[in-house]
Amino acid sequence: MARFHVTDIEADVFLDLLDELQELYERCEHNLIELEHTPDNVELHRSLFRAVHTIKGDLGLLSITPLVQFLSCLEDCLSLLRDGKILFNSVLSDLLLLSLEKVNGYIRECHTHGAFNYHKAQLERVEVLLASVHAGNPEQHEHFIRSALLTLEPNLVITDTASPLAPEDSVSAASRPEDDLAFFRQLIEPVESRSRYWQGRCDRQLKLALLINRYAGSSVDDYQLTAACYVHDFGMGFMPLEILHKQDRLAPDELQLIHTHVYCSAKLLENMPYWHDAKMMVLQHHEKCDGSGYPLGLKDHEISDGGKILAIVDTFDAMTHERSSASHLRRPYQRAIAEINRLAGTQLSPYWVAAFNQAMQALLEQSRDKL
Repeated sequence: MARFHVTDIEADVFLDLLDELQELYERCEHNLIELEHTPDNVELHRSLFRAVHTIKGDLGLLSITPLVQFLSCLEDCLSLLRDGKILFNSVLSDLLLLSLEKVNGYIRECHTHGAFNYHKAQLERVEVLLASVHAGNPEQHEHFIRSALLTLEPNLVITDTASPLAPEDSVSAASRPEDDLAFFRQLIEPVESRSRYWQGRCDRQLKLALLINRYAGSSVDDYQLTAACYVHDFGMGFMPLEILHKQDRLAPDELQLIHTHVYCSAKLLENMPYWHDAKMMVLQHHEKCDGSGYPLGLKDHEISDGGKILAIVDTFDAMTHERSSASHLRRPYQRAIAEINRLAGTQLSPYWVAAFNQAMQALLEQSRDKL
């Protein structure tokens, strides 16, 4: 979380800015409602562009730099809309409204406290995603815009639903990947039942993994990540329980046997080409950024993003749920979060640890709100 301070801005100037922001927001909202009925209305496209351009200019005059770059990327996207190089849809509408709401909130906080807190990495990720939208990749526009929207407003409600994916997601219905995912989950249930320490483990890890991914703009395919979460420890179900539940340090040969579980798990996906990316995540989820992991000793740039996410959720789950290797003791969430951050740059990816921090902060705040 970053903090931006303002200096030498008169209170009445702030009030004028807030009034103008509210007026421009209401204009945008009205335009977007009309565009739901006439999505090709060029005059409304131009009006949206002018509104964001004006807001950016006002914030630039006041030197509120963190928001200027963010609005500049949003303005570039609206410029493509105005020029007919991008299509209007409800996702773009939601992104625009949410962006203006956040800007409005930051300015009000700034007016009240002389400063505002903001997620620097979050805004930078949105900027990267919006900058990826250009005239030469129309087939990817919705993906980037949707990812930007989810980065600004991830789904913080973690339900008990086994799979968070809907059939209408951007995968061909003919391939039926959701059927595979249901099959993978059915396979892991008897594996988890072999040990009282594994109950519900994959579902817990999946929910956190998807949330981390969304805070990073959904750069990893959710289907592949879901499959990897269900399959990555499948091979552990074929390990002797006396080794899995051993409380003393494992002997070298026992440790070597445990290490083979990644190959056993990945083998499950070997003849399913659609799940190649998931297979690589499974193979790499015990690799470490400093090269000290297994099975291949890969380093940071050689490990897939999905593998890095799995490494974090696997480590966090081991710290916060009962396991024989931890003497059946659970660490408090805050201590586990601190430990995850200590491992950033050595065992775990700093980039994905930052996304983990944002996800956990939101979850902890949501838990406090329910008290």
